[in-house]
Amino acid sequence: MKLKQLFRRAPNLSPEQLKKFRDEHQEGDYTLLDVRQPGEYQERHLAGAKLIPLPELPGRLDELNREEPVLTYCAVGGRSRAAAQMLQGQGFKEVYNLEGGIKAWDGLTAQGPPEWGLDILDHGEGSAQVLAAAYSLERGLASCYQDMAQATDHQELSELYQRLAGFEGRHMDRLKRAWDELSPEERQGKELESRGEAPLMEGGGKVEEFLARHQGASQSQAEVVMLAMGLETQALDLYLRLAQRMESPGSRELLDDLGQEEKSHLTALGEMLERLQAS
Repeated sequence: MKLKQLFRRAPNLSPEQLKKFRDEHQEGDYTLLDVRQPGEYQERHLAGAKLIPLPELPGRLDELNREEPVLTYCAVGGRSRAAAQMLQGQGFKEVYNLEGGIKAWDGLTAQGPPEWGLDILDHGEGSAQVLAAAYSLERGLASCYQDMAQATDHQELSELYQRLAGFEGRHMDRLKRAWDELSPEERQGKELESRGEAPLMEGGGKVEEFLARHQGASQSQAEVVMLAMGLETQALDLYLRLAQRMESPGSRELLDDLGQEEKSHLTALGEMLERLQAS
C-alpha cells in the first residue's frame, strides 16, 4: 500500500460535477462504484453503477481497472470516502468521491438488484446476440408507445406517443445498420428480428405489465416525457451493467455504445420536457 496516497484524500465531486464528468466521458472508460449494501442499491442507484459493498471491497479490487477513473458513492458520502482512500492507497490512478452521496443527487436514478435483467444475455455472447437482444428491447418499447398512441383520444398525447415511438424506431434503424455490417460468420445463422411480439421492452420490463399499468391512464404530456426518461434511465443502467460482465471486448464496446446512445436520448427528452414546462 502506498502510504502517501493512503493519507491523501481523494477529490470530491459535487452532483453537478459528476453529471458533467459523465457527459464528457465515453461509457466504458470509467467505473461508477456503489459501495452501499445490496438493499440500498436495489431501492435506488445511479445508472450503470457497479455494486461492491465497502466490506467486500478489499477482496474484490481485481474487478476494477486501476488505470481508469473510479467514481465512488454511497448514501451520504462517508463510506465512499473511505473506499476512495482505500483505492488510492492501492495505487488506483484516478479516484473521485461523490460529495453528499446519492442523497445529494437530484437527477434520474435506476431501480432493481444488480443482477436484474442480466439473464437476457449470457456473458459469453458475441456482437450478433447483443444486437438481436437490443433490437428486441427497442421494438418492445416502440410497440408500447404505438399501442398507447392508438388507445388515447387526446390528439396531443397521441402525437407525443408516436414521436416517442419514432425515437425507438430510429434506434432500431441504427442497430439494423450495425447488424448489416456483421459478417455471416459473426451472425452465426441468427436473425436480427424474431417473429411475434417482443416480450420485453427497453430497460428490461415486461411489455404486458407496462401496458397494464399505463394504457388508458390520465397523464399530461410532461408526465409522459418523464415516464419516457425513467425508461431510458433503466435502459442505460441495463446496457452498462451487461457490458461489465461480457467476456468479449467487442460485446462490451457495443453495449457501452448502446449506453452512450441512451444518454443522448435522455438529453433530447430533457430538452423536450423543458419546452413543455415552459409553455
